Amino acid sequence: MEVYPGGEASAQEEELMEQWLAEDGQREKELLQLASLYYVERTYKRILSRDPEAAFWKTEQRMQTKRCRLWMQQMIPVAACVASLVVLAGTWFFHREEAVEMSPQWVVREANAGMRTHFNLPDGTVVWLNSGSSVTYPEPYEKDHRRVELQGEAYFEVTPDPQKPFIVSVREDRMRIRVLGTAFNVQAYEEENLIHTTLVSGKVNLEIRDGQGRVLEQVLNPSEKASYDLVGGRMFIAPVNPVYETAWMDGKLMFRDTPLPDVLKRLSHFYNVRFEMQDPVLEEYRFTGTFIHRQLFEILDYLKISSNIHYQINQQTEDDSNGIKYTTVVLWKK
Repeated sequence: MEVYPGGEASAQEEELMEQWLAEDGQREKELLQLASLYYVERTYKRILSRDPEAAFWKTEQRMQTKRCRLWMQQMIPVAACVASLVVLAGTWFFHREEAVEMSPQWVVREANAGMRTHFNLPDGTVVWLNSGSSVTYPEPYEKDHRRVELQGEAYFEVTPDPQKPFIVSVREDRMRIRVLGTAFNVQAYEEENLIHTTLVSGKVNLEIRDGQGRVLEQVLNPSEKASYDLVGGRMFIAPVNPVYETAWMDGKLMFRDTPLPDVLKRLSHFYNVRFEMQDPVLEEYRFTGTFIHRQLFEILDYLKISSNIHYQINQQTEDDSNGIKYTTVVLWKK
């Protein structure tokens, strides 16, 4: 403790004070008491001059800063984990979207036995299906083309799209008919070795895969019919009248000097029946005629009258739980 209160005494004042203290030993004790009272008063004034609320908030701010710093240190690893999860989730979602795009829904449209139907594909292409035929296609289409699979007979009026060629695949992709926008008829039945393609308008490119994996191409022009033999691997192209090839869409059957075996094939597809010729001579017969919305027995009666060809219709009585059962028509010559 300073002996001289205030600590502001000069050298002369200190000398006089020393003499004053030396004259009486009790004076030093009194001086120390005065000094203590001085420091107590000064401390009290200093306490009164302080703002306790401001000091509290200043301390609180320092503590909050420390807590924030500690929280950030704890949360940095958590944030890193969350970021990783977000990246992984985004990657999973992206691959899932890709998987969805790569796995479209396949749609099957078919015509009942003895019936014909027509419908529009997602791109606006119009399809007519003959009796017992079906078309399968993905929804949505693939990115670079519009591919459908045909079993049986169908007529297509294709909506043009230069960016996405329209492809008809038949007989397990043995043949592809590739077009941009045109109208054509395709006949590709499972039980037959011939695939027939008739071009009505536009242009088509036939892509044929032979047994050795080679791809042969053939361009068709309007009013041409291509017949490809799956067994022999040969292609035949002939000029035709497309009206005869597509009359089935309107419920018509038109023949012009047509060999009887071909007539029976057309009747078989149209009415969903099977024919048996008991006399080989019937294969040499040719037939001309037009039938509009006729019953099968009416056409058979016409054959009987015009060519003396007799027939018998054997109706199918068994259920089709073990496979499709067909009505059989037996023909013979008297």
